[in-house]
Amino acid sequence: MVFFAAIVVCYLIGSILVGPLLAGLFRYDLKKKGSGNPGATNAFRVIGPLAGVLVLAGDAFKAWGALAIAARIAGEDYLPLFGLAVIAGHNWSVFHGFAGGKGIATSFGLIMVLSPKTLWLLVPGWLGGTVLTGFVSVGSLVAAMLLPVATSIFYPGRPYLLIFGIGAALLAIYRHIPNIKRLVRGEENRLFGKGKEE
Repeated sequence: MVFFAAIVVCYLIGSILVGPLLAGLFRYDLKKKGSGNPGATNAFRVIGPLAGVLVLAGDAFKAWGALAIAARIAGEDYLPLFGLAVIAGHNWSVFHGFAGGKGIATSFGLIMVLSPKTLWLLVPGWLGGTVLTGFVSVGSLVAAMLLPVATSIFYPGRPYLLIFGIGAALLAIYRHIPNIKRLVRGEENRLFGKGKEE
């Protein structure tokens, strides 16, 4: 029962979307601005760089908090599985009609706690994909695909961490399907600017 209680708690904490809360202070509705996504990238684009950083930090910190509470409830053995519940809450928030973000900032916060060594591959992958193309979505997809590989390299023999790595990657890729379609059509928003670029 404690395992399922921790899952529920992590899902509910993950469901707290920092982006809409912060945007509300500036009287913005992220659902109606920019890409319509409640995450850090859209906050950056719509409100400004500081807002983007605050949303990223907030979504990362909530992941840390969720894991800390889950550890108190059910111990640390299953933390990677609880981490997936946090991402699911962010992506399909019960407080926002089961809509949500793409889970990248939340996943980043979880990775910093669960498998920080993987960042040696993920950060260059994200930076390379984003800088070379101008699309944050490409950087996020590159990092997502690298996560299971990096987990296998840096944390061999840790099955729950590998499950987390595979699960988080699949969730990220699934949530980026609309971005992939826009990339194919040449309609994806760049970090600076919108739509097609000359």
